[in-house]
Amino acid sequence: MPHVKDALFADISGEAQWLTLRGADTRNPALLFLNGPGAAFSRMAPFFAPWEEQFTLVQWDQPGSGSTLAKNGQSSDLSFARLVRDGIAVAETARARLGKDKLALLGISGGSVIGLQMIRARPDLFEAYVGTGQIVNWQRQEALSYELALAEARSNSNKTALSELEQIGAPPYADVMGDFVKSKYVNGRTPAEIEAFSAPTAEQNAALMEPPPDADYVAPGLKQPTMMETMNAYLQWRPQLMDFDAHTLGPDFAVPMHFFQGDRDLFTVTSEVEAYAKWITAPKRSFELLAGGGHSAIFLRDAFRSLLLKHLA
Repeated sequence: MPHVKDALFADISGEAQWLTLRGADTRNPALLFLNGPGAAFSRMAPFFAPWEEQFTLVQWDQPGSGSTLAKNGQSSDLSFARLVRDGIAVAETARARLGKDKLALLGISGGSVIGLQMIRARPDLFEAYVGTGQIVNWQRQEALSYELALAEARSNSNKTALSELEQIGAPPYADVMGDFVKSKYVNGRTPAEIEAFSAPTAEQNAALMEPPPDADYVAPGLKQPTMMETMNAYLQWRPQLMDFDAHTLGPDFAVPMHFFQGDRDLFTVTSEVEAYAKWITAPKRSFELLAGGGHSAIFLRDAFRSLLLKHLA
């Protein structure tokens, strides 16, 4: 079988950007991950290794994240337009290296914003889209998220949460401090996500915390950036996110569109995603709930893979 375990700094729009391609058989569907601002899932290869039996996983450390940030330093241009352009170049590079006509696209949280725009711009590159933690309309989802957080705080008699939420008031917020306070109560991992994420072996858990020196999924010789160093990406994304409304892209998509949402996602509120999935038109479309999942429903690794196999394999 044509196994692949490839890692490189590829020339993407004139800049060296880190890509990994890993899978047991390149004849399987290829799945390109798109993450939110500053996030790099390439270093989580041990956690997603079971998926490599059925999919070829393509991880891209976007500018402002992971090994790309470690090599190039901070970027002054993390506009959506730039990231869509770079994402398309990544897809073309991955296609060429894998000898495939098309990839499936997995948009995760903020990456779902870039993913929808890539699908709209170049549907010929993709066989399907999967969104999770899907951002549809940032301001509407933020407002609903705040109301859900208040309701949960009242239901649980959580006086600390109630006080902090009432103090910041309803969004939008003038600065990131309001985002951080609200995020504490809507963006934490659910018990099911915590359990699933702790499932790997002790060796795998150690690798997730700090990749070992011989790890072949992060760039050798480069220190991975800290969370504070990746914060610049969120600061650049934030004004664009606040203005984002997926409806402005139009309802018609040329590829199958799938949405896998945690049924406890209080951040990118799931009811908005379900309504959007019904609004669009596509050759195929689906909306699936992951029981016990929140905004990090992708960490329900086995259940999420089952849905990928159901709709993509």
